Amino acid sequence: MLVPRHFASPPPRMTLLGRRVSSFQVCGAVGLVVATTLVSVLTWHLRLPPWIVPCLLASGLATAFVLAMATKVLTGQETLVFYHHEIAILATSALQLQALGAPVLRVLDLNALWLGAFLVFGRQGCLMVGCCHGRPHHWGVRYSESHAHEGFPACYVGVRLFPVQVLESLLVAAIVVAGSALAWRGAPAGSVLALHVVCYCAVRIWLEELRGDAARPYWGRFSEAQWTSTVLMAAVLASEWQGRLPRADWHFGVGLATALGLAVLALTGRARHRILAPRHADEVARLLRSLRSLPEAPHGPIAVRRTSQAFGVSCQALGSVDGRPSTLYALSHAGRALDEREARVLSGLIANLVGARGARALLRGARGIYHLIVRDAPR
Repeated sequence: MLVPRHFASPPPRMTLLGRRVSSFQVCGAVGLVVATTLVSVLTWHLRLPPWIVPCLLASGLATAFVLAMATKVLTGQETLVFYHHEIAILATSALQLQALGAPVLRVLDLNALWLGAFLVFGRQGCLMVGCCHGRPHHWGVRYSESHAHEGFPACYVGVRLFPVQVLESLLVAAIVVAGSALAWRGAPAGSVLALHVVCYCAVRIWLEELRGDAARPYWGRFSEAQWTSTVLMAAVLASEWQGRLPRADWHFGVGLATALGLAVLALTGRARHRILAPRHADEVARLLRSLRSLPEAPHGPIAVRRTSQAFGVSCQALGSVDGRPSTLYALSHAGRALDEREARVLSGLIANLVGARGARALLRGARGIYHLIVRDAPR
């Protein structure tokens, strides 16, 4: 079976009723309709009070709006973080339901499904506009200058990025289907909420290793979302252990596997993580763009650009090799010899950024410098 090397560039804007609107907003609106329909059907099936659906909808939209505005006031920019909104919406709903005397856990089950179904389509919107994008990869989606005009990082225009948004959308859809089946069968109140939190947290921890957007904060080895996932999963497992939520033994298996995975990530592959970390990969991408924009200087010194981690890169055109233009990259580190593992990871990143797939050779030179020869692939 033939697998395309990259997806067609998705349109960041669509034309609806003669107006150009953001693809993200269109996907969000579709997700809102689908999520509300799903919860309405389950509310009817479980014979819950009909006012619960409009109550959850109004509360969720109001909480999301207030949080978005507060974030914009505090940070000076509009930033939508799903985890922040999910936690705020669930907490607000719990307080509201308790005040109204409604069955809190049962309705929070539906609220979790509402959020999950919305996220399925929300991540498709992320794919369309290029936010929450993946890391540079030899297979994936490419974004154009039109996306850069909408806020997509210009250094990644034309670069294949792993479509992590699609993978998350599919995995969350599976969680929503499983949770909907539980709710339809009348599982104990809180079962769907626990399923959603445990499964999504486990998924999100590993998906973060594929994310390439540089704007997210990191604390040590892990991102904010990974720390949040760990805390939320631990809280749900503790609640199940104490009997506050229905207990499912396989949830503890997922928690143990996730803890072991985090330990492995923390103890191994440190050089790889440093180089491929989103902020550093972003630096390398911008560095390569600046080097390629420099005029040719055959008789002068070759320009070397360095990243914040002191990795140095220079490039020089070699002419045509086997009918394809080639480029020589020199990789180094300030103050010490470049480690072979670092050279391999850095060379792989550069190859993905310039669009070379397997058409490269890494040679060890003198004084700890490595030379990467790349046959430039057609875009």
